Amino acid sequence: MTIISQNNGIANAPIAAFARFIDTKTMGNLLWQRLASGFDGQGHPTDCAIVYARYKHLKTQSQLKSSLSVCYRLDVADHRDGRHDALFYVKAYLGGRSRNEWGKLADSNRTSHSLETFATHLPELDAIVWRFPHDPVLTHLPEVLDAEKVQSYLPWEVLPDNVPGPGGLTDLTNRVAHYLPEKSCTTRYDLRWQVAGTPHELTLYGKTFKGEEGKEIYERITHFWHTSRQDSESITVAQPLVYTESVKTIWQQAVDGVPLSRVIDESNFEHYLEAVARGLTTLHKSRLASSRTVSIEDHLVESRKKSIKLGQALPLLTTQLQALLRLLENGAPSVTSSDYTLIHGDCQFGNLLAQDGRVVFLDFDDCVQGDPTRDVANFIVYLHFYDFSPTLREAMSSTFLASYRRLVEWEVSDERLAWHLCVQFLNKAYRAYFQQAAGTEQEVLRILELASNATRLASKCALNRSGTPTTLRRQGSC
Repeated sequence: MTIISQNNGIANAPIAAFARFIDTKTMGNLLWQRLASGFDGQGHPTDCAIVYARYKHLKTQSQLKSSLSVCYRLDVADHRDGRHDALFYVKAYLGGRSRNEWGKLADSNRTSHSLETFATHLPELDAIVWRFPHDPVLTHLPEVLDAEKVQSYLPWEVLPDNVPGPGGLTDLTNRVAHYLPEKSCTTRYDLRWQVAGTPHELTLYGKTFKGEEGKEIYERITHFWHTSRQDSESITVAQPLVYTESVKTIWQQAVDGVPLSRVIDESNFEHYLEAVARGLTTLHKSRLASSRTVSIEDHLVESRKKSIKLGQALPLLTTQLQALLRLLENGAPSVTSSDYTLIHGDCQFGNLLAQDGRVVFLDFDDCVQGDPTRDVANFIVYLHFYDFSPTLREAMSSTFLASYRRLVEWEVSDERLAWHLCVQFLNKAYRAYFQQAAGTEQEVLRILELASNATRLASKCALNRSGTPTTLRRQGSC
């Protein structure tokens, strides 16, 4: 099977045209050749990886308006300081549209610098490239990535008394923790100073958003921080400090923890997953509202779109994708808005830290009103993408589900769980394809097979309804 079919006529035209952008070696070399002037004193990149990809597909009559957005991370050698990452955000178009978009960008540019200082037009690729920290939407991002400028925005008024304030630091360094082009950027800040010759250090995190959504997220985190202070067994979150409107940034105290995925094992998974279930239940029962709602119909709409895109990229999977869609459409659960709660939206190990036996919840950006079973399914789905043994994965899935069911008053039926498992597996297959990691083809096939077996998976996860820990001696995988 080829990743991009050349035999599917007009339906595959946009994907075929964009195929060159998923060749990381070629794109890494091209970006270096065209933008090497930004790497003064540094050697040739040794690696290029796709860290973000979004394909905007339009129907046949409007295909030329389709676009592909990709963020590349280049591993660059620095003759002075070793190695560091360089990020480039590329927006690719069809039919010469990049020239029009470049013209619009030039017309809207109101900075004191020329457009070429932060973006480059690549007409031969019908694309525009932004050099991080410049972003087409997060125009204020350079303010918080500059070690001098950011000091005007740091929350000095709520920092410990011994922090000297602007001008009193001996050093301030930052490192990007996570960047979502045109949406948000999370940055780690390390502040260093001395008192009577003794060195001190403080670490903060700042999350910068494109718009006003940061304020709502800050208020949400603050609510759960106060909840955790009142009941240490409910949910644990990093302490929010302040929201700075001028740069749309949430400031938080750093958490001295490690990724949960690194510490969880056969000896402690029951303890940790009970804590995850308690935290998730606290969120679901909070009665907080979100300005956004994701309904069952919304999930179906997105699943249709993603199935179409995957089918165009991998035509031999069309029949399997159509069968999955029929399962989703025929088995959609009857969930009304009165059943909705605030949900996390991305509950998985990547957003959980272990700290002194507790579990710290991170990243409340994707919270929406929706079916809480989605969070449960999402957590179970992500277990299949970590290096756990099949037996441990089964035990973890069953333990987590049993713990959650004990803590909530509403029913979490096997059928409802299976439906959301199928939706989340389809989402993972879509992301796996468009991120184009090594072995993508086989990974997409593996994920779709898991989606096809969602009903069996839900039943196996629910075998232990009593809540007694699932024995690790049980054979098979969840």
